[in-house]
Amino acid sequence: AAVFHDEIGNWSSPLPQAPTTAFQPGLDAAIKAAASDVDPRYLDEVFVASATAHRVSAFFHTHVHPEDGAPFEEGVRFSFDPSTWEQLDRQEITGPEVEGGNRPGDLARFLVDLHVRLYLPNPWGLLLTGVLGLAMMVAAVTGVVIHRQMIRDLFLQRLSRKNRVLSARDRHVAAGTWNLVFTFLLAFTGSFFSFAGSFGLPVMAMVASGGDQEKLFEMVIGLPEAHDDSPAPVADLDALLVDARSRSTGEGSQPQFLVVSRWGQADGFAMVTMSPPAGDLKVNTLMYQADSGEFMRAKPNIGLQPSLGDDVLSLIGPLHFGNFAGLFSKAVWFGLGFASSYVVLTGLLLWTQRREHHRGWQRLRRLSVWMGYGLLFALAATPVGFFSAEWLGFAQDYAVKLAFVLGVVIASLMMLVIRDMAQLTQALVAGFAGLLIVAVALRWFSGGMGWLAAARAGWPEIPAVDLLFLATGGGIIVWQAYRSVNQPQLAPAGQNQ
Repeated sequence: AAVFHDEIGNWSSPLPQAPTTAFQPGLDAAIKAAASDVDPRYLDEVFVASATAHRVSAFFHTHVHPEDGAPFEEGVRFSFDPSTWEQLDRQEITGPEVEGGNRPGDLARFLVDLHVRLYLPNPWGLLLTGVLGLAMMVAAVTGVVIHRQMIRDLFLQRLSRKNRVLSARDRHVAAGTWNLVFTFLLAFTGSFFSFAGSFGLPVMAMVASGGDQEKLFEMVIGLPEAHDDSPAPVADLDALLVDARSRSTGEGSQPQFLVVSRWGQADGFAMVTMSPPAGDLKVNTLMYQADSGEFMRAKPNIGLQPSLGDDVLSLIGPLHFGNFAGLFSKAVWFGLGFASSYVVLTGLLLWTQRREHHRGWQRLRRLSVWMGYGLLFALAATPVGFFSAEWLGFAQDYAVKLAFVLGVVIASLMMLVIRDMAQLTQALVAGFAGLLIVAVALRWFSGGMGWLAAARAGWPEIPAVDLLFLATGGGIIVWQAYRSVNQPQLAPAGQNQ
């Protein structure tokens, strides 16, 4: 689901009118007006980016290095509607983590944070996801060894009403075989991101720069050193973005980020990161003098000169996030990720079913059902919490997390109360389907944009996600009703206790 965090943000928190692009003319005046409204110490760096539903986020901040903790960024974050450049929000950031309130994108942000760090404290969440990624890599490599008849396993599917375990095993093997390459790719890139932030960067900083991660970052990235802090005006940012577009080769390349370091100083500089043009995976970063807007150079992601390491690093992000070909590649990555989850869950269920006569394996089987289907149930509760909070005026950030926790608690109670494994599975899946339908209803009741209004405003994600939730939830309910009427004696494949 984290693959579609942009689409989920557009669906849950749209602007009245979809902007054609986030970095529209007028950005210069809006950012400079905001700069005049912050503490001068927060002008150390300004990070401007496209946020939820094409809002523009401008974070004026400085880097804080506490003696007894990890470094963090302190400052003020502004949010703008790029169609009118109206200031939508102003948020003070005074600690390493700021939570609470009603922030656009709370729903999508929760899904991403759950995926990245499992909501554990840093660096333990990143370390755990990195270890889990390594476990996936081991599973992929050993899978190649185990599947000695790989070509046959790709296409073998025996359908049998008498031996449902055999059919379930064939589906498990086929899905796992087709997914081996993707599993390895996803595990490798995910482990890289997890370990780079939680382990690699701190260790490198300790060795190369006395533990100063910010200094190491500047060395590796190749940023100019500070040399003149005398006051100087900031160039026209709109003109700077026009120049960046003209220097980007290829169709479809648009600004993704704008960073102005040492705002208002003679040694200040600006960097514009352009999205990859059509048919390419590599972003293009351009560096400018902040006071004059004079173009300095095109800058690789790491270092000052193009290198093989820079090319490899540029590929890791798109290959992990699946955003290199727009909605199509995201849909493919979602399908492959869903298949990976299916392989893990069915593997556990098949393994425990063979040992169902032992009490310990029965408990593991019940725990596997709770983990697989209970997670779906809890995730489906998060949009219900988000729109309920919007309707009732509660803090959406807390409501999303509370809804997830309540979903886990309810799924746990169902696991303890419902003894029959097939009935437990059906109850969790039916609850998941019902929550999807309730989420759509609550979006409408909380004042959400209608389908015709969304089409006029340029938000196709709104009817698309609504229809997807309604079709998925309704389809599951109809299918379960059909099975209960026509096949009451059969439980879902591989689910009989």
